[in-house]
Amino acid sequence: MPLTEQQINVISEHPLNDTLDRFRDKLRDLDEADRSWHDATASIILALVDTGAALNLGSRGGKETLADDLFPLYPGVRKGSFKSEHFRRLARCIIDKASDIDIWETVFSVVESLSALTPPGSSIAPTFKGTPVKTSSSRLSDSETRDIVEGELFEEIKNCTFRNVKGFCDKFFDPKSWDKEQKAMLSAMMTAHDRKTWTEFPSTTDERPVWDWLCSLEERFLAGAPHKLHTTRTANQFKERKGQMDVFLQTPVTNANDTFEYKHVLVVGEQKKSNDTGRFKATLLQLARYVRGVFADQPTRRFVHAFSLCASTMELWVFDRSGPYSSGPFDIHDEPDKFARALVGYATMDDDAMGLDTFIERGDACRHVTLDDASGNEMRVRLDKAMVRQRAIVCRGTTCYEAQNSQVAKFSWASDKRKLEAEQLKLAEHRGVKGVARVVAHRQITTIAELRDGLEFPKHHRFRNEANFSEDVPSATASTHTSDHKRKSSDDDASDNTSGSKKRRPNSQKSKLSTEFNDQLSIGKAKLSLYMPGEDLWENRIYSCLVVTPAGRVISDFRTIKELLESMRDAIRAHQSLYTAGNILHRDISSNNIIITNPETVDGFRGMLIDLDLAKVRDSGPSGARHQTGTMQFMAIEVLRRVDHTYRHDLESFFYVLLWMCARCSWNNRFGRGGEKPPKDSLLRRWEIGSFKYIAAAKEGDMSVNALERIMAEFPEVFDIVKPLCLKIRKILFPLDKDERMTFGTPAGHPNQLYRPIIAAYDESISKL
Repeated sequence: MPLTEQQINVISEHPLNDTLDRFRDKLRDLDEADRSWHDATASIILALVDTGAALNLGSRGGKETLADDLFPLYPGVRKGSFKSEHFRRLARCIIDKASDIDIWETVFSVVESLSALTPPGSSIAPTFKGTPVKTSSSRLSDSETRDIVEGELFEEIKNCTFRNVKGFCDKFFDPKSWDKEQKAMLSAMMTAHDRKTWTEFPSTTDERPVWDWLCSLEERFLAGAPHKLHTTRTANQFKERKGQMDVFLQTPVTNANDTFEYKHVLVVGEQKKSNDTGRFKATLLQLARYVRGVFADQPTRRFVHAFSLCASTMELWVFDRSGPYSSGPFDIHDEPDKFARALVGYATMDDDAMGLDTFIERGDACRHVTLDDASGNEMRVRLDKAMVRQRAIVCRGTTCYEAQNSQVAKFSWASDKRKLEAEQLKLAEHRGVKGVARVVAHRQITTIAELRDGLEFPKHHRFRNEANFSEDVPSATASTHTSDHKRKSSDDDASDNTSGSKKRRPNSQKSKLSTEFNDQLSIGKAKLSLYMPGEDLWENRIYSCLVVTPAGRVISDFRTIKELLESMRDAIRAHQSLYTAGNILHRDISSNNIIITNPETVDGFRGMLIDLDLAKVRDSGPSGARHQTGTMQFMAIEVLRRVDHTYRHDLESFFYVLLWMCARCSWNNRFGRGGEKPPKDSLLRRWEIGSFKYIAAAKEGDMSVNALERIMAEFPEVFDIVKPLCLKIRKILFPLDKDERMTFGTPAGHPNQLYRPIIAAYDESISKL
C-alpha cells in the first residue's frame, strides 16, 4: 500500500538523517545465514523504533503508532524466528542509501508481511528487583544480547568518557612510590626491550601468540607478584553471563572446575590483533560490559582498572561511578616504560590502589563498619547478607546490607550537588514526618574528587557519529544523564588533549541562567525543567554509608494481595506526610523504595518509604546535579518529557508500581494458579527499553481504558479483584478535559484532592478482600 500524503509529510518532518549509517558497512559484510545477521537486524529495529517518524506515523495494525508495530518484532528477530528474506529489501535500502520514503514504505511492508506470524517471545523476568534502578544499563539482565547491553552502556558513558588525562600514569603507576621488589621487577622487565622494540614480541599479532608473550613476561619477571594474568579459552569459563574476557588479572583462586567468577576479577583487559582506530568505541564498550559485571559482583568497589591491547597499541583505563577515563593510546614499543609500569603495577597493586573496598572490616565470620551515631560517637555495626545492588557503572552504586538490630546499611555515591540523604531523613524526623525510615548512623567515606585528585581532564571525548544516538535516550539513572545538544561528528581517535585541560572544580557555582530560571519555577506548577551540563567537567559524587531503621521487605516480595495493597496504601500515606508535613518531595518512587513493615513497631504503617537520595525540599532551587530523577519503569509521563517534578508525578509512579507488582512480580511470587502462565512478551517491556520519548509515548497510550485493560489481562486470575482499583486510580490521575482528552498536569489547590481519593480507593478495595 503506497504512503499517504499525510504519512509523507510526517516522514519529511522527521528525517532519518544518519540514523542508519552505522549499519551500512556491517550489513554489506554479513552472511544472511550467520547469527550476527539477526543481531544486526534486531539493532536496526530498535534504532527505527526510537525515531521521530516511527513515533508519529500511525499504525496499520490497530495499535497507536508504527513504533508500537515494530517493537514486538524485536524478540523474534533477535532469536532468529523470522527468515532473512523478510528483511532483505530493508537491508538493501540501507546499503543503497535509499530515500526516507522508500525506507519507510519498506518498513510498513515488513510489518504487514509479519503481522500474521506470531514468533515466540522471550520470558522476561523483572530486572529491577532488589535495587533502585537508575541507569539505562541497570535495567538490563545479564542474559540480554551483547548488542543491547553495549548500546545502553554507550548512552550511560558517552558524555563522561575522557582520554589523554594528564597525570594518569604518574598517579596509578609511579615507580617512585614502589618498594624494592616492584622496582626490581620493572628493571628486569625493561631488559626485554632493546630500545627499539620488545625483542620477543610476536611477528603476528594474533591473540594466541600475544597472549603467550604476555605469559612469558609474567613467568620471567613477575613470578613473585600477588596478582596473576588469566585468559578464557572457551565461552563458558565464567559462571556469570556477563561476557568472556580475553585477558584479566585476579588473585589466584583454587578452582578445580577451571571456571572464573567476576567477584575475583581485579583488572579487566581486551586484546585485539589489529589497531583499527575506527573500532575504538566497540573496544571501549566491550571493556565497559566487563566492568559492569565486576561492579555488579563487587558492589562496594570504588573503581576498576582496565586496559586494551590492540596489536602493539595500549590504552590504560579507570572506571569509577562518574565514568571512564584513560591514559590515552600509546605504542608499547615506542613507550616501553609505560607498558612495563602498567604490567608491574597491575600485578602488585595494593587494595587501595586497585580500587577495592577498604572501608568494610572483613573478619573470618562477619563484616563490620564503623560509623558516627546521632550524638557523634563512633558506632560499630555488623553487616549481614547483601539485600540489593545496582547493576550499572555510572550511577549511585546503591548497595544495601541487612544489619544488626533490624537495621539496614546502605552504601551509595550521591551527587555532591544534592543534600545528603542523612540530612533529608533528619529533617523529615524533625518535622514530624510519619512512615519514613529513621537515621541510626552515618559516615562519609570518600568522593570522586578525592579519587581523581591530581589528574587534569580535557573536554569529554566526542565519539564518531555521536549524533546517531537520540539525545534523549536515558543514561542513568534514579538518575539518568541529561543530554547535551547534538554535536558534530568527530573521529574516535582525535586527541582530546589539545586545549581546555583543567583541574575540575568540585564546588563550582551555579550559572546565572540556572539561577534566573529557578526564579520562574514553582513546585506546584508543571513547567519545563532546565537540564544543564554545568561548569564541571564531570559529576562529583560523595560515597557514604548510612544505617537506617526499620528493616523491611521490598514491596516486590509481597506474600498476599492484602499485604501488597496495605503496604502500597501506607507508603502513599507516608509520601503524603513527607510532602505536607515535611515539605519534602521524594521524586524516586519505585518498587525498591517501598518496604513492607511491621505496623506494631512503626506507628501503624504496613508500608514505608526509603531512599531519600533524590528528595528535594519544596520550592528550593535546582540542585545543579546532572541527572534527571526517577526509575525508568516508574517515571511519570511528564517527567519523561522533562516537566518539573511535582507530588502528582510521584502518585503516578505509585500507580505504575502497583501495575508492575500485579502484572510482573505476582508470577514470581507464585500467584498463578492451575495452568496459568505469565505472558511471554509483556506489554510493560516497553516501559524499560528505549528513549525518554518512546517510553513516555508507550505509557501515555497504555493509560487509556482499553490499553490499561490489556495490561491488566496480564494479571493472574486471582488479581481480578485489584482491577477495579486500578481503573479508579487511572481515572483520578488522568481525568478528561472538556474535549474528552486525558490530562496529565498537576491540579491547582491542596494536594489532598489527589491523596484522599487514592487512599480511599485503596481502603475500599482492601475492605472487599
